[in-house]
Amino acid sequence: MQKRCHRLLCLALLWSISLWGTGLRLGWAAEPEALTLRQLAQELRARNPQFVQAEQERAQIEARIPQALAWDQPMIGMEQTPMPRSPLNINGSQGMSYRLTQTMSFPGKKRLAADILEAEAGSAGAQIDGLYVDLLAELKRQYYQLLALQQQAAINHNTLERLNQIKQVAKVRYANNAAAFVDYMNAQVAHGSAENDVYQTQRQIEQTQQALNTLIGRSPAQPLAVAVEPLLDLNLPSLAELTQQAHGLHPNLRDSAYRLQAARKSLDLAKKAYYPDVQVILTKNSNHPPYGLAGNEYGVEVDLILPTWFFEREKAGVSEANAGVISAQAGAELAWRQVQLSIANAYSQLQQVIKEKELLQQRRMPEAQAAYRLALNTYANNAGDFNGLLLAQQNLRDTELSAAWVDSASQQAKAALDAAIGLGMESP
Repeated sequence: MQKRCHRLLCLALLWSISLWGTGLRLGWAAEPEALTLRQLAQELRARNPQFVQAEQERAQIEARIPQALAWDQPMIGMEQTPMPRSPLNINGSQGMSYRLTQTMSFPGKKRLAADILEAEAGSAGAQIDGLYVDLLAELKRQYYQLLALQQQAAINHNTLERLNQIKQVAKVRYANNAAAFVDYMNAQVAHGSAENDVYQTQRQIEQTQQALNTLIGRSPAQPLAVAVEPLLDLNLPSLAELTQQAHGLHPNLRDSAYRLQAARKSLDLAKKAYYPDVQVILTKNSNHPPYGLAGNEYGVEVDLILPTWFFEREKAGVSEANAGVISAQAGAELAWRQVQLSIANAYSQLQQVIKEKELLQQRRMPEAQAAYRLALNTYANNAGDFNGLLLAQQNLRDTELSAAWVDSASQQAKAALDAAIGLGMESP
């Protein structure tokens, strides 16, 4: 008896392993964890290749700062003179000297060059923040679009259930000689069209999931599930408050401010070109050539590296830097106007969507639901027109889809407004 039980247990274990292997071959897999919008944003920041590229470009600029502050390379030389008969007659030279040459920039030049690089690094950092804001807005758009498509899929299934109900009512009326058979056939055609909508919506869901996967740096074919979160509050501050908030927050404005700072530092550095640099040469002379170090005679030479004749190059450099400052000032003004315009457009769009949502919730949805119930009850009681019932059902479906998409549109419009202000997930 014990051997028999052991044999049965082994068979059960083998059967379980076989089923598990069959499940793997058929593509059975555990459902992926549903990701929240914040988790998607974290994946975006951590894995999107554009951020890796942008971060490394900023790191390159920052690595140039200590190079700009470092002293110029020293130069060591050796001279043998005089050398009779041939310059290659080293052993015949009568004297030699060792020389150490060091060039030093006029005080302040290197600091200004480092300041320019620091401003450029700040500009690169602001551009990274701007990239995040833009990609986050696209992520939110795809996320809310996916939620709307999933809601549309549920509406499609509800539509199939209603059409099944209409088919049964038409069938009963036809059996009682109260309706033509064409009513049942029309209901069947409408049901087939609704099934096609189910397939199309599923394809759109898969395409949106693939786009989201690509955006967060994953394989497009990787399974993806998103968590349904409560819709964001759409209570809007005034346009003036939002514009003022963007003034100190938007990455493009910080980028233009850093560019202006760099341009002004470049102008200061161009003006420093009028001042001479210094070259110091230390010399040790020896009377024991060719390689002897004996002797204690030393020399010091100080040279001034003067600006070019008549300051032509320096004048052109200052003119170039002045033009750069004016250009940066115009760029900062243009960036501010573009931010204001983006906020105004996004604000107007969101206001319009909010009004559409209120109209749907307060009037269109209740009217469509009441019209469908009335048409169904009337037709079921051997009265009313079948085409009117199908029309009422189609109007209800269209209204439900409009409600689903207006919710998505409102959240996408809010995401666009956040992007226009310069808000990210970490912002209040």
